[in-house]
Amino acid sequence: MNDPFYQTWSNQTNLHPLSAAAIALGALLMFTLPRRFATWPIILMACLIAPAQRIVIATLDFDLLRIMVVIGWMRLIARNEWRGYRGCACDLAIAVWSLYAVMTTSILSGSVSGFVNALGKAFDAIGMYFLCRALIRDWQDLRTMVLGFVLISIPVAGAFLVESRTARNLFAFLGGVPEITIVRDGRLRCQGAFAHPILAGCFWASVLPLVLAQWWQDRHGKLLAIIGSITFLTIVATCASSTPVAALFFGAVAAVFYFVRMHMRLVRWLLLLSIIALHLSMKAPVWHLIARIDLVGGSTGYHRFNLIDQAIRHLEEWWLMGSTRGTAHWGWGTHDVTNQYLVEGLRGGLVLIALFVAVLSLSFRGVGQLLRRFEHDPPVRRLAWAMGVCIFIHVMNFWAVSYFGQIVMLLYLHLAMVASLSLAPVAAGAALSLRHATPPRVVAQPLRRRPRPPRVLQPDPRLADEPC
Repeated sequence: MNDPFYQTWSNQTNLHPLSAAAIALGALLMFTLPRRFATWPIILMACLIAPAQRIVIATLDFDLLRIMVVIGWMRLIARNEWRGYRGCACDLAIAVWSLYAVMTTSILSGSVSGFVNALGKAFDAIGMYFLCRALIRDWQDLRTMVLGFVLISIPVAGAFLVESRTARNLFAFLGGVPEITIVRDGRLRCQGAFAHPILAGCFWASVLPLVLAQWWQDRHGKLLAIIGSITFLTIVATCASSTPVAALFFGAVAAVFYFVRMHMRLVRWLLLLSIIALHLSMKAPVWHLIARIDLVGGSTGYHRFNLIDQAIRHLEEWWLMGSTRGTAHWGWGTHDVTNQYLVEGLRGGLVLIALFVAVLSLSFRGVGQLLRRFEHDPPVRRLAWAMGVCIFIHVMNFWAVSYFGQIVMLLYLHLAMVASLSLAPVAAGAALSLRHATPPRVVAQPLRRRPRPPRVLQPDPRLADEPC
């Protein structure tokens, strides 16, 4: 899935007056809200403004999310909120992956425009990731962020319901999204302000595990989980796409594995051996299973299988440093690359894929560290597992879609929250579940008499005058 906004709106300013007002309001909120609420303006901008809204400065495209990142960094510098930063391996992996992609893309394109495009993607990765690393520091920050997602999902779900009934996108007047809703096999594929219906559904499906994990926090968390589940599932249903539904399925499967979390090494080996056994026993390759996925009708599972199959057949074209030839010559419809792993390969070869997988692996390792640290703290432990489920949903989404638009921000937000909380002190997690702690049991001690001091016998003064 190629980025339509880069192809259509690149290098041209497109800013509606309401979008300009939204960025002004976002800047005001970013500078005035406490740090734990500072992610709300970013989420608001991602969910309500299309990525096509942008300002071009000296041939550099700044969509409104990029502008919010710049404003967020201005806040960090002005308030010195970067103080106390502790680095981790995931930080280094993000930086190396981004810079290597800039190098390979620049060499392959051999043009200034290619370098600028690669630099913009690196800015998104490094800027968004490290901004979220600074804003999310403890578990209370995470809960506040989840609250923001739930509150914003209420008007978004309402807009999606209206679009599903009227076939008119309420956000179309801002520009960047079609006014008439896309129809496939008689189903309206609503997208709201998002870059694509599939990405809209995947966006909210990827946040749902964090919302459901609030059920075990407190009574307010239960209300949050109920409201969020209704609104999130409404958005996913109105998108009418198989990929978001599959994301929900994979999230549910990952949630079930919570009960065998102590044996995940064995589970991973069994999964790998099962895939190998399927590949050896099937007539078609094991990735042909993707072609059979059609959960809502009208899916293009065969296209996704064909992309993987043709990428392996044409490995010599891109394995070293990527390719500038594209994929259109691989077969019918292969110009539309709906696979994030293949996108990384075309940008930088197998090395860039390995760096991308390393980023995801280090994030899973951070979740494992959290689980071991809070093994005896059930509310925090469940929330940590939900974070791992979010990353797992992204990993599975990458096989069926390439990320662009607002969901890119969500990916870096999830990676950053895992990295930050894996370094947070244990006391921060204890504070989250303090209300769940069982008060110490007071055992009554038997009353004991205070021992009397020994009695000292005094000599009789009358006997002192008598002779011995």
